[in-house]
Amino acid sequence: MRKLNFLLLSCYLGAMANGYISSLISNLITNPRWLRDVQGLSNAALLGLVTAAQSLGCIAAFFPAPWLSDKYGRRAGIMFGNIGMISGFTGQLFSRTFNQFLGLRLLVGFASISNTLSSSALLVELAHPRQRAVAGALFNTCYFIGSITAAWTSYGALRIQSSWSWQLPVAVQLIWAMAQLTLTFFCPESPCWLVRNGKEERAKEILVKYHANGHHGDPLVLQEFSRMCTSAEMETQSDVAGWLALCATPGNRKRLVLSIVIGVATQWVGNGIISFYLAPVLQTVGITDSFQQQGINGGLQIYSWFLACGAALLSEKAGRRRLFLTSASTMLVFMIMVTICSALYSTTQSATAGYAVIVFLFLFLGGYVIGLTPIPILYVNEIWPSHLRAKGTSVFWVSQAVAICFNQFVNPVALSRISWRYYLVYVGVLITVVIFMFFYVPETKGLSLEEVGNMFDGGQNETVVLSGVAPRRNDDDNLDC
Repeated sequence: MRKLNFLLLSCYLGAMANGYISSLISNLITNPRWLRDVQGLSNAALLGLVTAAQSLGCIAAFFPAPWLSDKYGRRAGIMFGNIGMISGFTGQLFSRTFNQFLGLRLLVGFASISNTLSSSALLVELAHPRQRAVAGALFNTCYFIGSITAAWTSYGALRIQSSWSWQLPVAVQLIWAMAQLTLTFFCPESPCWLVRNGKEERAKEILVKYHANGHHGDPLVLQEFSRMCTSAEMETQSDVAGWLALCATPGNRKRLVLSIVIGVATQWVGNGIISFYLAPVLQTVGITDSFQQQGINGGLQIYSWFLACGAALLSEKAGRRRLFLTSASTMLVFMIMVTICSALYSTTQSATAGYAVIVFLFLFLGGYVIGLTPIPILYVNEIWPSHLRAKGTSVFWVSQAVAICFNQFVNPVALSRISWRYYLVYVGVLITVVIFMFFYVPETKGLSLEEVGNMFDGGQNETVVLSGVAPRRNDDDNLDC
């Protein structure tokens, strides 16, 4: 298990890379040298397009990414993603025009969704059953390791009196991709994928080695293996294949709605303003110095990471639904406070009101990361059966990317034209999200995947038990493939 957990670091490196890539532009925005060196970025609309380019690339990968992961394996998806990202990062170092930088960000976005989708699927499908809930919830918290690195690398590079003040943060992206590409060569393939592709013996060997310390007769491994065979058998017996299977049954349609709404909700609740346009937000309350802006951003990322990790460790005790509701309700309260204090600063220019905005932004983002950072990807992977997991999570990631694109185009324009009044939109969105989560999101805490499937499909799933293996219920073994 120790060796397995070390190898699973390859999956977490995918989330770290995603955090760095996604946060990089918000840090470069505060660097005057980048805006001067890359021609065309001084235009606010074009800057918004560059910021949204990664998400546009993710949308373009909607069909290819899950197809690659399902056909050639999770490891192949990770490797393809990293090779594409390395190409994009290298090209960005030498970009000097808007079109060049935009095209390479699109390439990075296309490759990164393949990497992230396959990384999260491999993590959930390969982790030991007793660790899957926490392991899956911790995946997205690693986003902040990447964003922290981006913030402080950009902060330190500001002192460089050359183009390396922005090229250095761009070059650091290569570290994540090369490290993950190297470690993935030693990481085993997903046993679930192997069973579904007729490689049962190889899958069983992986389970025996990493989940049972080499004991071939281990009951847990035999039960895991039987459930994987059941899932593969269900796939072959299904009357509907491909993407149409996502909406073929009432249970799958509910899963589809949850995947789309949760994906959109992770980006349409106001966090996008802070994640991608913190500098303009700080300018609206009088903080204009680049070093101050980068310092605040760096501290915000560290604070968010600690909170997200704490929430991930509580995912099995507190429950997914409770963390969702706590997160959305907390954000609603502090978004109202941010709006009030921003309005006061706008009319009075009070320094106290300006600093209060910063405090409430920290508390708002704290509310976000306790539920909407660690839980969504774990939850989406839980509710979809193994044979539809890559497609279902692709819907989640692309829904998120569409929401990011909208925000990245609209946020800078709205902030410049109506300033603090724009926050009122997110107050309304948060009210809607709280209502949706209260009435529509079911709890999955303490349930095996078969029990989650029965909750959605009305008891249609049955587990095949191998001869000589008695069925057993272990509350810790709650996330079987």
